[in-house]
Amino acid sequence: MFIRCYGKVADEPYTMPYTGAKVYSLEELCHYIGNNIYTITEEFFTKSLVHWLKEQADHPKLADKLDTMITNQNKLKDLVVTILCACDYYKEHEIRELIRVIDEIVSLPLHEKRKIRADNYMRAGLYARSVVAYRKLLNGAYAVNFTPEAYGNILHNQGIAHFFTASFADAERDFKEAYARNHRAESLNHYLYLLLMQGRVEDFEKECIAHGMNNAQLEAVRNRFNEAKAHVQKHSIDEEEIEKYKEDLRKAAESAI
Repeated sequence: MFIRCYGKVADEPYTMPYTGAKVYSLEELCHYIGNNIYTITEEFFTKSLVHWLKEQADHPKLADKLDTMITNQNKLKDLVVTILCACDYYKEHEIRELIRVIDEIVSLPLHEKRKIRADNYMRAGLYARSVVAYRKLLNGAYAVNFTPEAYGNILHNQGIAHFFTASFADAERDFKEAYARNHRAESLNHYLYLLLMQGRVEDFEKECIAHGMNNAQLEAVRNRFNEAKAHVQKHSIDEEEIEKYKEDLRKAAESAI
């Protein structure tokens, strides 16, 4: 995507915490914040960002103002607005809409905020950290605040994180329990795929029957798995394709629910 920049383009990019995305200008920073507003927390605004704004992006006044706000522990909305209003990337009505979203997030109960944080870790590829965060939600005092469906959705997301940390047995258990609570086909399919991935064909077939699938539905699940497996095998020698597939896997984490 092309972003028109009216200020200085930095020689060295600023690398976003968690996601690793890189920006080279204040306009690109604003674009990132606006498009990732649900992932932005007070932790996003660091001294390293202040340093980059001053030394690389050539915005010393903005950097000094932000530095003072961070020191004074200003509210998230104030920090975001200060950045967005420092250039003309967003129009006034767009900034107002982003403020509305921030207010919506801030007003969420604590357990919902903690789930957003855990999901952000997972989407950013910080799978081990997300597993720890999900465990605290599922096994701690916050668990009573979630409906059975919401609890199942957290289990589903924890299953994704477990999968990417090569903990297939844990991921399998997560998806199975998630489906028992949220009744989402996605959770069931993930569970069945893991059985096939581990070569447990008999268990796969038994579980399909136990969940009321007919032969056509069973074969459809098996075919989707085999197609995905064939794609990996076909491109396993091509390094560029491997990197592309890894990127696809990272994007798959966005199936968080």
